[in-house]
Amino acid sequence: MQNWLPFLWLLLLFPLASCDVWQNLTKSRWDKKNVSKAPSEKDLVQWSEKLALEEAEIEEMDLKIRKMVQKSNQASALAWKIARGYMRSGSFEVGSKYYNEAIGEEMKQQNYEIHNFESALPYFEKAMAIGKLDKQLIYESALAFANASKDMGWEPERRKRAISLFKQLARLDGKDTRFPFQLALIYFDSSLKGEGWSGKVNAGYDEVNDAFQLLDQILKMEPYNIPARFARANFLYQIGKVDLASSEYVRIKGMMEEMHTNGAIKENLNENTSYQNVLKNIEKIRSQSPNL
Repeated sequence: MQNWLPFLWLLLLFPLASCDVWQNLTKSRWDKKNVSKAPSEKDLVQWSEKLALEEAEIEEMDLKIRKMVQKSNQASALAWKIARGYMRSGSFEVGSKYYNEAIGEEMKQQNYEIHNFESALPYFEKAMAIGKLDKQLIYESALAFANASKDMGWEPERRKRAISLFKQLARLDGKDTRFPFQLALIYFDSSLKGEGWSGKVNAGYDEVNDAFQLLDQILKMEPYNIPARFARANFLYQIGKVDLASSEYVRIKGMMEEMHTNGAIKENLNENTSYQNVLKNIEKIRSQSPNL
């Protein structure tokens, strides 16, 4: 044990030795591992030129990427513009009449006409694939799929896509009642039984209750949502609950008169199409069922 004492003292004393000794020791080790001469001025110039070239290439690539992104946005906007053009030339109002009128007779007659909703679909797909997604784009795309499906007697795949898009919108914004409203219309309308596309029997999707639940949720949030109340009254009438439909139309009449008094409806009710439709529907129901 005593033989190790001098060595231990040396270890303890070593940190107190000159810093030059330690620097020389590390320097010699570095030199052994990195035996190389200092770069020449020519090397430095070549490296600088290479770096400049690479930076220029990066800038050029960045510029190309920006241009590509810009072109992509332009392509998306153009695709959306074409899709909306097809939608409008396909008469969106014609499509919406299925929701505002009883469609049983039309379905029985197989009076289907393929509008331009179908032509709009690939352009909406392109706009959604390459452009920035926003609520309006998804909403119009969903409407196009719904109307295209409806034109074909509620063709399943397009109907499924429309429902998926409206559900996606409802998740994005739970306060916008347009999305559950459109879902309710699809659920109810496609659940009506009758003759389907190409002579196939449409057995219906059995989602009438889902449609009513969605409308009830909307009316719980927005009691004065007149389109939702109109839809609810229309649904009740079509499934044979005429007394409840009559009560709903009377409620709509009273609400619209109240809204007119409060200034929410500024035009004369005699010139308001919705109010006149309420009066006609009430009169029609009472003519069919005098006891109501």
